[in-house]
Amino acid sequence: MKNKFKLIYAICFTAIIGCRTGDDLYLSPNDPADASLATMLTALEVNTFQNVEGDLARIGSIMVQHTAGTAAQYADYQNYRITPGDWDNVWVGLYAGTMNNAKLLMDKAGAENPHYSGIAKVIMAINLSVATDLWGDVPYSEAFKIDEGIRAPKLDTQEDIYKSIDGLLEAAITDFQTAKEKNIFLPGTDDLMGQGNMSKWTKVAYTLRARYLNRTSSKVQGTEAKVLEYLSKGLNSNSDNLEAVHSAVGGSQNQWGSFQNQRFGYMVGNKVFVDRLNSKTDPRLKYFLSPNTKGVYIGGDITKETVESDAAVVGQFFAVEKNYPIVTYYEAKFIEAEVKQRQGSNVSSVLNDAIKANVDYVTGGKESSATIANYTTATKADIMTEKWVAMFCQGIESFNDFRRTGIPMLAPRPKTAGAELDYIPKRYPFSLTTTLYNPNAKNIPMNVAVWWGM
Repeated sequence: MKNKFKLIYAICFTAIIGCRTGDDLYLSPNDPADASLATMLTALEVNTFQNVEGDLARIGSIMVQHTAGTAAQYADYQNYRITPGDWDNVWVGLYAGTMNNAKLLMDKAGAENPHYSGIAKVIMAINLSVATDLWGDVPYSEAFKIDEGIRAPKLDTQEDIYKSIDGLLEAAITDFQTAKEKNIFLPGTDDLMGQGNMSKWTKVAYTLRARYLNRTSSKVQGTEAKVLEYLSKGLNSNSDNLEAVHSAVGGSQNQWGSFQNQRFGYMVGNKVFVDRLNSKTDPRLKYFLSPNTKGVYIGGDITKETVESDAAVVGQFFAVEKNYPIVTYYEAKFIEAEVKQRQGSNVSSVLNDAIKANVDYVTGGKESSATIANYTTATKADIMTEKWVAMFCQGIESFNDFRRTGIPMLAPRPKTAGAELDYIPKRYPFSLTTTLYNPNAKNIPMNVAVWWGM
């Protein structure tokens, strides 16, 4: 059974990496009419790993100056040279490879298999949020309806999509509460992220509801009490964390570690981030990063025309066998600190708990957080900067936080150094194929914020 799922893992990554947009926007390693629920779920989770951990995370990390792009297309991204042609594979991975398959799994599971259906809803919510957070208004209500003749789905507003995301998560929680005996089939080892543990999935769903509701707080008034309620039902330790599962063998390697091994020199740690860790003598430094060839932790300086390539690179926390965080307890604590600070509370103890949880997670409990988790008061800037550090290379979520708060204050790469824009992009252009075949998809300038952004 274990080998079977490793094979599916490898097939899924091969399919995602090599895919091109198809007329029916559908990609699956198996015919969904014949695939089992177990096979479909494993494939769906693996595709999600690619979406949250792959190119989108790497590019996001460049945008928020966790890393610096130094070669090939990553030097282009560092110069904010971002084009519709960059996103064809990513867009297919999100829609055809993942969300369409999540819809198929929900349909196949039906009312007879609510645990499978609930997991599919959570995965749909995660991937739909990636799409809308990076592109703004995107297809959803008319997506996945090729059988009904809809080949050019309308774009739903981001506000409406966020309502749909919360609806998916609320419905998933109801599914997870269904007794085991009410399911014909139950997820187990095929559920790579949760191992069929409905208590864990329930906590994940509540934490995601808190994440997404908090993200809309600048547009939706009075969210604080509800966010805190969701957090109280969500993840309560690092053991609850939802992770992309990896191993050193086969096609299931950590994508940051694998990328580093195969594309060494394409990306390095950004000077802004490395200097922050050095200035604080941060215990996570040697876990987040590996030193340069001289054994020194320095970062690439994006204010210079040629970014230093002999700089620190991603470290042992991203080794090929290490799992990658998707939804975590430490993120939940940072959200709690942000919300309670907005309510006027002294949240220093909550912020310290968030930092401690991250240090424990990143270092495997080998390092103390005492020298950095020592706040006695905490501002919004303190909270969001510490979260930016903790979420190193969780590029999508860090990019989201930066675009909605402006924290930390980051200066864009200057045009004199090669940048094509004088600002850090606030959204991405639609994929080229999408704009060619869907007249509803009109590109918006990259300096225009998404609905929840600033």
